[in-house]
Amino acid sequence: MDGDRTHLNRHLIELRPLPDIQRENEALRLKAGRSRKMKSNAAVVSAGIITFGHAAQDVFNQLPDETQDRAFTELAHEVAALLNTSLEALVVHLDETSTHAHFTLRAYNNDGAPLSDATKLSDLSKIQDLAAEVMQRYAPEIERGHKKKERLKAGANYPDTLHRTVKQLHEDLPKEKATLEAEIEALSQELIERKASVETTERHLKKVEEKAELTEKEIKLKINYSRRLEKKQAAVVKETEQLELRKTQLAAIMEQEQLALEVEKQAVRAARKQAQEQTAAARRAKESYKAGISAFEAVLTEAENETLKFDPDTGQITMQDLKPMKAAPPKLRTQIVKLAKRLAFIESNLFARVFRLDEQISRVRAFLTRTDIDPETKKVAQNIVSEIEGDEPSLR
Repeated sequence: MDGDRTHLNRHLIELRPLPDIQRENEALRLKAGRSRKMKSNAAVVSAGIITFGHAAQDVFNQLPDETQDRAFTELAHEVAALLNTSLEALVVHLDETSTHAHFTLRAYNNDGAPLSDATKLSDLSKIQDLAAEVMQRYAPEIERGHKKKERLKAGANYPDTLHRTVKQLHEDLPKEKATLEAEIEALSQELIERKASVETTERHLKKVEEKAELTEKEIKLKINYSRRLEKKQAAVVKETEQLELRKTQLAAIMEQEQLALEVEKQAVRAARKQAQEQTAAARRAKESYKAGISAFEAVLTEAENETLKFDPDTGQITMQDLKPMKAAPPKLRTQIVKLAKRLAFIESNLFARVFRLDEQISRVRAFLTRTDIDPETKKVAQNIVSEIEGDEPSLR
């Protein structure tokens, strides 16, 4: 794609708002008597592309832009008519390697059925026929691509004509293989009988030719034998070619079977590898979770046992056992360290406050030993000390 040429693209039909098309799809379904609610992921539109083979592309590129647009528009409308739906958008692309057009159809036909269900395999072949028919109106030199049977008759390799999934190949190839094997068996038997017939005719002809003089009847007989022998030999050549073609096709099918089997094996290996990777990832996640929980519990335990220390000068914490912390995943360890610092800092400040409070209480007790204090003041001071000692733990 060449971004410098995007401005050359020609928008022939602009797409309607998708909600409008969606409502139209729903109305068509209701009209068709489909009572079940439409799925939330149901298609609203279906996309298609009009493109050419190399030879046809060269011919089409010589047409004026207006003629190209008419050809694209006519074909897109006729495809929509063939599929019994409506054409919603059409744009000609000139910013890629070759000129082509993208068209958009309403995803439901006029009978309220989704195109994915209503479109049969034979319809796709009809679309190819229709494409050639329409384009030939504008460029008679353009021809339809050859069908599979025609390509095989022309000598194409069988695998080159296949465009099927591995699942389809597993379903189709055994049947095709059995059919070809039966044809090969029948052709082989027919060829044996045909060669035997040729040998018989050759013997009859040779016997007639060995005579020195031939009667009029024998001359006619010789001519008949010669003609018959020529036809039989031509039939042998034709049947031999057919037999070789069938054998080539059978060999191609067997090769395709091997390729399909290898693709399936690779898919199984890839699925097994993915499952192993997912299992290993789950195991690592479980181990990380357990290691993180252990580190978290270790921090709480040491905070409770007062072995978690914080140095305000260095901003570092110390623990009796650092193994759980080191075993935790790096990201989680960083978060747990932050939590540990916070706990240690709070614990350190708490003890500092308690020490300062104990110091003040000691000073009050010393004050109460004085004899010059009146009894009422001393009683109030003693009540205050008792209340404080009841709320705050003493470190002595």
